[in-house]
Amino acid sequence: MGGRGSGLHTSQGMAAPAAPVAPVSTPPTGAGVFAHLTPAQVSALEGAAMAQIAADPALAAGIRDYTDPPTTANGKAVSQTATWALATGSRPLNAREQAMMNALDQVARPIGTETTLYRADHDDFLHRLGVGNVQRMRNAQLRQALVGKRWTNNSPESTAYDSRENPFWPQPGGNRRAGKSRQGGSVSGNREVLIRYHTGAGTRVAFIQPSQAEAVLAVGTNHRITGARWTHTGPARAFGSGKKVLELEVEVW
Repeated sequence: MGGRGSGLHTSQGMAAPAAPVAPVSTPPTGAGVFAHLTPAQVSALEGAAMAQIAADPALAAGIRDYTDPPTTANGKAVSQTATWALATGSRPLNAREQAMMNALDQVARPIGTETTLYRADHDDFLHRLGVGNVQRMRNAQLRQALVGKRWTNNSPESTAYDSRENPFWPQPGGNRRAGKSRQGGSVSGNREVLIRYHTGAGTRVAFIQPSQAEAVLAVGTNHRITGARWTHTGPARAFGSGKKVLELEVEVW
């Protein structure tokens, strides 16, 4: 995935997270080159989450509001309005939104290995990191401006453990029906930032939507940028905005 949530908390201060923050785990070591999850690992993580959700109707309702959200009066999904409120600190969550965030936090558990997760995002979070317009920068300037930046998210972040199933991730040849779900790349090309998250083994993740290989980073996850470049993965510019597309490598724990 890559459409929901990108709130952050930096040393300059942002809104406090709504859901409980887990104890800090340790950064990834990189010893395992962040290999993809095996089918057995995916089955175990998704199976545990699905069993937990099935056993608790209130938990199931909260997760459903995130994966299949109703539309609010402003035309946005409940998950979008809630994550935006957390990201910007613009307002408190209402009871339904808070229940959704609590449900995600309850389902999240340590991923258990160092692996790669994929997210496509808009570039507004770069401004909240204190980084100005990067569009005229060369790759060396990008690295100087971005590598080493750190933050902690104060809203959940949707990712995919398999880029082929991520609707927002560009696929080879511009394919818009990739993966087992035939949804990979289906809405790709409109995000300015492609992120590869490299997890520590203790990174807390909620595996809540198998059809899109969705893995949601829990509130309170630490982030550190380790690499930045203009894209080699898909279209050079995002549709609509016309901005150049940036690729980031980010450690999370």
